[in-house]
Amino acid sequence: MKRSFVGAIMALGVVVMPAAASAQGYTPDVLEVSESGPIAFDPSPKLDLSNGGAIEFWVAANWSGDPGYDPPVIINIGPDGILYQVSILRERDGLVFANANDEDVFIGDLSGGNLHHVALNIMEDGVEVYLDGALIGTSDLMPLALPSAGLFVGGLESEEAASLDGAIAQLRFWSQPLTQDEIVDFRMREVLDPASDDHPAAEYLVAQSDFREDELLVVDSMETLP
Repeated sequence: MKRSFVGAIMALGVVVMPAAASAQGYTPDVLEVSESGPIAFDPSPKLDLSNGGAIEFWVAANWSGDPGYDPPVIINIGPDGILYQVSILRERDGLVFANANDEDVFIGDLSGGNLHHVALNIMEDGVEVYLDGALIGTSDLMPLALPSAGLFVGGLESEEAASLDGAIAQLRFWSQPLTQDEIVDFRMREVLDPASDDHPAAEYLVAQSDFREDELLVVDSMETLP
């Protein structure tokens, strides 16, 4: 069953208030897909990345043998096909970025069952892919401007669909690409950091997960920023 997006009236405040966030003490919200199964959220124009933006998340790949497919992390899909999808290679040795027409592979080590940080910048001419703060590749493949039926996290919800055996945490969507310093400096910090400076690109945050409540918090207006 799809979860509805939560409106952004104090949405960022709801996300950041509980933690005394710091690189040492911050714990991201974690969705244990292996236990809960995939979840889905209603479509939102905020998640249309065809004109640029960025996606960030932490992900852990728990399988050891070949599952027979490349397990999906996030899928934005509609009646005309996949707008964009990020998956982990079945051998846990890289990432796949795909749309309805094509896909590209980016090599990097996601083995060991630990959480790894992934960031994708959608530029004017393609994507940049970062793993644990390091750039691992670029591609001219872009998200497509197609109608969306929903955002799926950890796989599609049907029983026969492929899903992720692992965990996903701290899913963030941005309306503009991030710098490498922003990716590195804030991968273990809140966007609005009560212990330090706020994220330099905070005004461009358009959605952020709260997997503790099975929610994706959508930012409707920067007037909601404290």
